[in-house]
Amino acid sequence: MKRKLLLPHPFKAFGWILLPFAITFLVAVYSYNFSVPFLQYHPERKNDFFLGKGDFLFQKDFSADLSGEAALLCTFVSLFIIAFSAEKNEDEYVSAVRLHALQVSVYFNYFVLAISSILIYGLSFLMVMELNLFTILVLFILVFNFNLHIRPRFTKSATA
Repeated sequence: MKRKLLLPHPFKAFGWILLPFAITFLVAVYSYNFSVPFLQYHPERKNDFFLGKGDFLFQKDFSADLSGEAALLCTFVSLFIIAFSAEKNEDEYVSAVRLHALQVSVYFNYFVLAISSILIYGLSFLMVMELNLFTILVLFILVFNFNLHIRPRFTKSATA
């Protein structure tokens, strides 16, 4: 069988361990304005690399807090690791379930995108688009695990 482009199976446990911390960090940043001090950029600091330079990227009074970006990245990485780690026994059935879950999640993601582009305007639309980055991965994980682990239990109990 041809090798798939999947992460090794032990990575899945690391993704599940990282996910609660990433979601807590994401909620803290976006709901409670939590900020990590070393992720803040202030040009008035001494011995700063950009001090006194008027770059086209950074103006003299530019300051930024990268906590939100770090929270989004941690959440995305943990979901990506969970979604694209190989199962213990990766066979043709698992590949078919994986393909079906990916198809359902892409369909649903574009449905949410279409509905939100009709109903939501302004900066709220950008927030919805940031969160929409996760819908495809979250739905993929839910559909894949349901079809692989839970659905066979229902069909066995219905036939017995």
